[in-house]
Parts: sequence; C-alpha cells; structure tokens
Amino acid sequence: MTILYLHGLMSSNQSNKIEWLKEKHHVFNPQLNYKKDSKTIFAELEAICENTIVHLIIGSSLGGYLGYHISNKFNIPSLLFNPALEQTTAEKPDVNCVNNTNVLHTIVLGENDDVISPIKTLQFLENRNSNFVHSYAPTGHRTPFEIFKKHFNSL
Repeated sequence: MTILYLHGLMSSNQSNKIEWLKEKHHVFNPQLNYKKDSKTIFAELEAICENTIVHLIIGSSLGGYLGYHISNKFNIPSLLFNPALEQTTAEKPDVNCVNNTNVLHTIVLGENDDVISPIKTLQFLENRNSNFVHSYAPTGHRTPFEIFKKHFNSL
C-alpha cells in the first residue's frame, strides 16, 4: 500500500510511526514547512497524488487539515488524528476545497485535546455532509504510538 503521511505543525517527517509504516508500506512523508511554504504546500501534495497511486492519506493536526482536503480532491480514504479543520490560532496553508461525500474519513479525536476542539471538528464534518467515522482516544493533542498503531490496524 502507498501512504501519504502528513505531519503536524510542530512535528517532523521523521518519527517512529513513519518508520513502523515503512516496514510494510511505501510511504511519502514530505517535510512540510507550514509557515514558509503555506502558499505552495497543497500544490506539492496535489503533484504527488497526480503522479502516484496513493491508497491512504494519514494526517495529524494541521497535516490532518491538509489530508482532509487532498483526500476529498483525489477520492483517497484518510486516517486523521485531531485534524485542525475548524478555526485555530495557527495560520493554515491555502487549499483547494472540494466537497466530497463519498470518500471515507476515519477520524480519531483526543478526549483531552486542548489544541483542537473535538466537538468543533465533528460539527465541521457534519456541516459539510462528510462521509466519516470517528472515535475518541484517551489522549490529548499528540497521538501516542500505540494509539496510532491500533487505529491504523483497524482499517
């Protein structure tokens, strides 16, 4: 399986999650500079999806925001951890918004997330008639490795 992995604002493209995924899958894990490249990130991700068959998009926080929109555009299922879909204090990259009610988004929300509101995330998805399933994890904003593995393996 080919996976596009999109890290969050204060994270990097190198982690134990990515290394674990690479043991069995082909993973594109670009280093995203959200501040410097906010006008071009989406176009770069579009190019990856136009030139490669991607089977799954995984995103966390601001990477979940990008993952949601790129998933909708290319009809690729997504696994999103605490996606920053609603307004946050972080400036978001420009995206091409496409309404897609067919693609499935699997959303994992931290019960104790003090950065992204789980309730506002669900309202965002419902207001757009998104096709999604969600679950809560006993975490804050960051997703521990074991929780990540559990949800990936449940796909």
